[in-house]
Amino acid sequence: VIHSARANAAHNHGLDADKLIVEEAFVGKGLYLKRLSYHAKGRCGVRERPRCRLTVVVREATAEEEAKIAKLRVMNYKKLTRKEKQLMPHRLIEVSPKWARKRKEEEEEAGASA
Repeated sequence: VIHSARANAAHNHGLDADKLIVEEAFVGKGLYLKRLSYHAKGRCGVRERPRCRLTVVVREATAEEEAKIAKLRVMNYKKLTRKEKQLMPHRLIEVSPKWARKRKEEEEEAGASA
């Protein structure tokens, strides 16, 4: 729903998609779907399946808010310690599954021949 609101704001209202922030989000009552529920002895009942409606309101961030967001990103940036770097898989080691490797090799061969 958030991605849809962002796309609608950019396309329909001409807002910058990179500067959008969520101002308000809430859930409302939706429609009820009525379905049959079969019972014993040839009887049936009505089962109501409730739905909900999600609403998201977005707006463009001001310059002050953008500066605040950038500051939070810098503060939350975490450098990996030496031990954490050792735990990360090395780039030379192939960690992808075998079926993905085969497809990757085929794409590289097709790209080299073209």
